[in-house]
Amino acid sequence: MKELSDDELVVGFQNGDEQCFNELVYRYKNTLYQYILVMVRDEGAAGDIFQEVFLNFYRRIGQYRSEGKLKSYLFTAARNRVFNYFRDKDGVCSLDDTDEEGNPYLHDEVQGDDPSPLEKMEQAELGRRIQEASLRLPPSQREIIYLKQYMTFREAAQLLNRPLGTVLADHHRGIQKMQKMLRDEA
Repeated sequence: MKELSDDELVVGFQNGDEQCFNELVYRYKNTLYQYILVMVRDEGAAGDIFQEVFLNFYRRIGQYRSEGKLKSYLFTAARNRVFNYFRDKDGVCSLDDTDEEGNPYLHDEVQGDDPSPLEKMEQAELGRRIQEASLRLPPSQREIIYLKQYMTFREAAQLLNRPLGTVLADHHRGIQKMQKMLRDEA
């Protein structure tokens, strides 16, 4: 399928082309799933929430109006389902950043031109330290740092329904806190 915009894919799906829907799921599977996983820290729940978001989108495709905001629509739906997840759990959540087997939930890989084994170990260690530092941030700061990887500050502010200045400040403070944590560990 040639590179179509999100809006073109939505219109194609609204006109009965199932492959357009599949392309949308494929296009957002990594970013949206990772966002959900960062928030709930439970792979099973993250997968369920991801499926709920797209199942609901599938069911309501006739009501959706393409206006160039599919990314915001999907992230908002995911965020609402994350809130529902915590509400349904009565606010009890684990602060553990690993699964039952001790594996970290986020599997970040640093791309490069064939780094040496020592460089790979150093990069993996730094990635682990950054991940641990991010998990010690307040949720509002952790969320904006993650969202900034996939959208502009303005889009994130709209998604979070917060003033742009607040989002910028949360991002800046979160980055500063992480840098301080990493410096203090060194």
